[in-house]
Amino acid sequence: MTKMSDFTMEELMLFIIGVTGAMGGLMLTLQKSKCESICWGMCKRNVDAVIQEEKLQMTGHTGGTPRKPYLIKEGKELNLEPETEN
Repeated sequence: MTKMSDFTMEELMLFIIGVTGAMGGLMLTLQKSKCESICWGMCKRNVDAVIQEEKLQMTGHTGGTPRKPYLIKEGKELNLEPETEN
């Protein structure tokens, strides 16, 4: 068996960097995935988010933003001016 005195600080540093890198890669993968929930290895994907991302890459917009004719038809007003405090 090896003793703790057999290991150097460089080996400890490489181990910590390796574990941190693996955890960082896992976190990045989880953030980029479109899974709503993960249970026992099964992933329930949000298909609408995948379709919107593909539309965004192809056309530059997702089509989810209501346009002016839609707002007029519904009797709503789109106000983009910031409110000023007096």
